[in-house]
Amino acid sequence: MPKAHVTDISQLPIFDGISPADCTLLFDCLGCRIREYKKDSLIRLEGDLAGNVGSVIEGSVNMYKQDIWGNRTLLSYMQAGDVFGETFSFSEITPEHEGVFFVTASPSLILFLPASRILYPCTNSCPFHHQLSKNMFAMISAKNRRLMERIEVSSQGSVREKILAYLSMEAQRQGKASFRLPLRRTEMAEYLCINRSAMSRELTALKNEGVIDFDKDYFTLRIADPED
Repeated sequence: MPKAHVTDISQLPIFDGISPADCTLLFDCLGCRIREYKKDSLIRLEGDLAGNVGSVIEGSVNMYKQDIWGNRTLLSYMQAGDVFGETFSFSEITPEHEGVFFVTASPSLILFLPASRILYPCTNSCPFHHQLSKNMFAMISAKNRRLMERIEVSSQGSVREKILAYLSMEAQRQGKASFRLPLRRTEMAEYLCINRSAMSRELTALKNEGVIDFDKDYFTLRIADPED
């Protein structure tokens, strides 16, 4: 593994509790790979990457679902530290069979880990290998919670309710009322399953009403004082 990436991967949540030195050993033990992608590149979890879990070192990755007519829906988005492809890597179902595909939303550096070697520790029974498995299942649980949040957001009745539910979700996730959105406007509309023009009109209306403020992708939620 290139030395420049040793520190990078040791900072990933999937390696929580594992030292940089052990990360290097684990990288070789598992047969991990690191690949670089340009923006808007399709990540194919097939061929030599079949059965691999991806972890974003740098950049961002979007997960889309496409129906038989070619209509696509943004199901989830992954940023630095997040994992993707685990649903398919731990089963015999392929993303292509389910109409699912992964696209980089920005220039990205991705770590690929063979799923089978995460599930089944090596013969040396290294303690850090067990820690990796524990981290993997914790991250899968966190992703399931995020998918439930998406269902909650997209099931809101109106465009305004969907926007506010999504912004509230991001504010809670980032722990502050002012934050930078991880999605571009087109992606945000896809994620919320709404028309982009309708979304833009509602965002402007919310800003004019003083409910929110924004400058490009930086948003602030105007939270009323409980004593008012």
